[in-house]
Amino acid sequence: METGPRVTDAVQRLKEVFTEIPGTRLTVADAVRLSGLDREVCECVLVALEDARFLKQGQGGHYQRRATDSPDS
Repeated sequence: METGPRVTDAVQRLKEVFTEIPGTRLTVADAVRLSGLDREVCECVLVALEDARFLKQGQGGHYQRRATDSPDS
């Protein structure tokens, strides 16, 4: 089974959740449930989205969308 398309779909699904629902905050466990990925892969996806400055990790390990009006927010 190829994981490429599945990971790509999961990344898109997570980005849509953060984009469509302002203020969304997800833990890794929440993201695992939404994406259908295993925890290790999901953590890598979240870190990649954080590195891409799409997400930031806040208090308690929750990920949320980075504010678009400030490069450091």
